[in-house]
Amino acid sequence: MNAFDPSLLLFVPGDRPDRFAKALESGASGAILDLEDAVSPDRKAVAREAVRAFLEGAADRSRVAVRMNPPAGDDGRTDLAMLAAAPAPAALLVPKVDDAATLARITAGLGGVPLIALIETARGLTHCEAIAATDGVLALAFGPYDLAAELGGESTRDVLLPHRARMMVAARAGGVWALDGPSREYGNPAIPAADADHARRLGFDGKLLIHPAQIAPVRAAFTPSSEELAYARRIVAAAERGSPAVLDGTMIDTPIVTAALRIVARAGVPRLR
Repeated sequence: MNAFDPSLLLFVPGDRPDRFAKALESGASGAILDLEDAVSPDRKAVAREAVRAFLEGAADRSRVAVRMNPPAGDDGRTDLAMLAAAPAPAALLVPKVDDAATLARITAGLGGVPLIALIETARGLTHCEAIAATDGVLALAFGPYDLAAELGGESTRDVLLPHRARMMVAARAGGVWALDGPSREYGNPAIPAADADHARRLGFDGKLLIHPAQIAPVRAAFTPSSEELAYARRIVAAAERGSPAVLDGTMIDTPIVTAALRIVARAGVPRLR
């Protein structure tokens, strides 16, 4: 099992190596050294060299991910050549993933680096089930802004709900993590908190972040309350005493236990035995 936790990954521009360590110390589950959207076209080579140097010099890369440029373009191909020669990051984010074959080629070239596939195109959404089932895929991540731009619609939660839900179901069916895309707003913590709460209620495992100010509200949204956790642990304990189980006059069957175990896992505490 891959030990990398992608639940709260913070983007940091690849051409700002002064921020790499700060991102890893921010309280996020890991940092994404970004070679794509956070870097202007004239700075791609600078960013690539900064990321290569960091991977070469880092004593611990277990919480370091890299987002490459789209693999079909020149920058993407150059990114892959750099990554093939450098120490491997903990995960590679692949943007604009349209099909499973693209990921299979990347996996073959990089020797099994876990992949996070960004589903942010219409073609990628129509193939997300096959993408989730591809060997080497650790997670699917939803890209609301690129997808909305391609579809010609808005990026609001209500408009993108069916597309977000489809990707989440594909991730579950494939047995991989489901990550929501980042909120653009960070000045008002209530906005990323509400976005994260929506994602959690849909079943997502985490959310990508673009600013350290988003870490606390997003983490809080994904963390069960003490009351929720206590009840979930009672459900698990009742189920472990025997099946079928009854708790407070309610039948405890397999789906209820599964949901309770997910709450316990989100809290990061061990199961009761």
